[in-house]
Amino acid sequence: MPLPLSGNIKETSIVELLQDLHGRKATGTLAVRFGDMVKAVYLKEGRIVFATSSDPMDRLGEILVREGKLKREGLEHALKLSERAGGFKKLGAILVEAGLVSPKDLFSGLKTQVKEIIYSLFMQQDAQFSFEESLPADIIHLQLNMEELIMEIIQRIRQGA
Repeated sequence: MPLPLSGNIKETSIVELLQDLHGRKATGTLAVRFGDMVKAVYLKEGRIVFATSSDPMDRLGEILVREGKLKREGLEHALKLSERAGGFKKLGAILVEAGLVSPKDLFSGLKTQVKEIIYSLFMQQDAQFSFEESLPADIIHLQLNMEELIMEIIQRIRQGA
């Protein structure tokens, strides 16, 4: 029996939700709300293709700085360039064009960003979720292996990371 498309993760865990959506080959947005945070996982035909978050610590620039792929000054410079462009250009494109990160490091950072957002959802004890059968037009489509991702997260939880 399919799981409900909205509810609380106390009753339906993130693992169950992602596995159910994968099994349904669902395309859409799984939004998870807790406190004043909203995190979203985007799926296409049951596969995770991207994730976003309203948490400032989940921003791409912050992740690239934490990973040592970008210096704080470089991030601040790119953010100023983004402001001057009226926010019409994605930060990742600005970082690559300005020579602050390589395309390879950008792609790696995007994958890490998505994994970190999903990992943080696994750590939530109480949050509301809803699934809508629509995707924003402007998301980047990464292809992540659902089974590998869930196993990696479970292993990380067991290690207490």
